Amino acid sequence: MKFTRTKKLVYFNNKGGVGKTTLAYNTAVKFAEMGYKTVLVDLDPQCNLSRISLGNTFEENLFSDSQKTIYTVLQGVVRGGADIDTSVQFEKIGSSGNLFILPGSLKLSEYENSLISAYGEAAQGSERGFFSTSAIDRFLTEKGLAEEIDLFIVDTSPNLNLLNRVIFLGSDYFITPLMPDAFSVQGIENLGNTFEAWKDNWKKTAKVLARDKGIPHNKVLDGEGLFIGYIVNSYNQYSKKPIKSNEEWIEKIPTFIKKYLSEKHCRNGLVEKSWSSPLALIKDYGQLPPLAQIKNKAIFNLDPTIDGFENVKGTKENLEQSKKEFASLSENILDVLKNY
Repeated sequence: MKFTRTKKLVYFNNKGGVGKTTLAYNTAVKFAEMGYKTVLVDLDPQCNLSRISLGNTFEENLFSDSQKTIYTVLQGVVRGGADIDTSVQFEKIGSSGNLFILPGSLKLSEYENSLISAYGEAAQGSERGFFSTSAIDRFLTEKGLAEEIDLFIVDTSPNLNLLNRVIFLGSDYFITPLMPDAFSVQGIENLGNTFEAWKDNWKKTAKVLARDKGIPHNKVLDGEGLFIGYIVNSYNQYSKKPIKSNEEWIEKIPTFIKKYLSEKHCRNGLVEKSWSSPLALIKDYGQLPPLAQIKNKAIFNLDPTIDGFENVKGTKENLEQSKKEFASLSENILDVLKNY
């Protein structure tokens, strides 16, 4: 194990189409190649991360009992009468030997439905509520310790529902991917204020009552996730420099990040570090991302000859750029995780 404890990193934005799932997958591959035992956790009921990671195998096994998913873990909690299933094993993917996945499930929505009552019960100090709301977090914590996992990389759906609330409250760190446009910039305020309200509500209700009633610590979500930075994704398709309109929005982003995310969800030196510059400016790689998904590879691991784009204009340059950008992004993330 490279860290002293397992760390849970969530990619979070309630705006869709910002490349969240692609970024989660590609950085996880890079972390694994760097020697970190990494587990992808698909907590989006649409299961896009599972499709990218497992390809056709995932859909072929959708109705098979042999494929263990997040729903397998939670089924006892959802149906009642049982706890999380810690016997569920992560599925090894890739060639590094360090990368695994806990596949997603469309049935995860059943767990979300159960949270409607469970969250309210936890806020009123009921142990049953804490039992349910902490289910995912307890599974990851127990498995992380038992299997010496360095990193859980968690993908979420693009909304602010109850499922994402308990995921967020159980996170150690979160990253916000953005596009360089008006909607992403406007969304930062909503995101930061919502996260602040979630934390504040949890601290003043559930955490206070849990302490007073002696609820076991492992059943109480910490609610102290740190914002470690933002990623500007797909900033320009044709040049290494952002086009003018993109540049204007990129210049506006730090002010909003500082006010609504960094100053509310960071501490010490991480406050300035998280807003002063992005963790990465990721280029639009043209045809490479969809090709990588078809091949079930990280973008930077595509091969022009083997993967059939040797003579496609611009793709070799995009490939080299992706190698540099994801190496830099991964180093920047690890730098924060090592120090906070």
